[in-house]
Amino acid sequence: MFYKIIRLLKKKLILLTKRGVYLGDEVKIDWQVKINNRKNPLILGNDVYLRGIKKGYQAAMAYPTTILIDVPNAKVEIGSKTRINGAYIHAQKSIVIGANCVIASGVNIIDSNGHQLYSKDRTVGRDIPKEIIIGNNVWIGVNSIILKNTKIGDNSVVSAGSVVKGNFPANSLIIGNPGKIVKKLNIDETSNSQ
Repeated sequence: MFYKIIRLLKKKLILLTKRGVYLGDEVKIDWQVKINNRKNPLILGNDVYLRGIKKGYQAAMAYPTTILIDVPNAKVEIGSKTRINGAYIHAQKSIVIGANCVIASGVNIIDSNGHQLYSKDRTVGRDIPKEIIIGNNVWIGVNSIILKNTKIGDNSVVSAGSVVKGNFPANSLIIGNPGKIVKKLNIDETSNSQ
């Protein structure tokens, strides 16, 4: 049984690399994770973990991590040591997530609204996607939504359930709908305690 699972995992990784997925060293992708990139670039840095199973995770995880890159020339890049725990990432232009980030379950990161704002027929037409950049060492809390044309600076925290759009400098604590900076975090490289 163990060898069968290993063969299945290797088969999935080979399939992913043939489809434009670039894997760093020690990348871990749970079997349930869904990736549909249509040969668009998906770049995963060293030690990235894309989680698809609930076991051992402290919050509810309604679905496995899902990454959809469905428009030609769109891309997703995820930096080293980042953990994505049951989030939904949909790129139609560009989503870049830095290193050492933690993204909780139920988070949606979407660089397009899907539909046009001004329309006489909502069933046709697409809006123009705009990139999302998430810096290094960012924590995005459960069920948050990161919308198109957003930049979140290094060391920032997005509180659970927030809806975030716009530019936020490094070390921001972002809370609410719409997400606003409520505090500047004093983070230095030597602190790892509360």
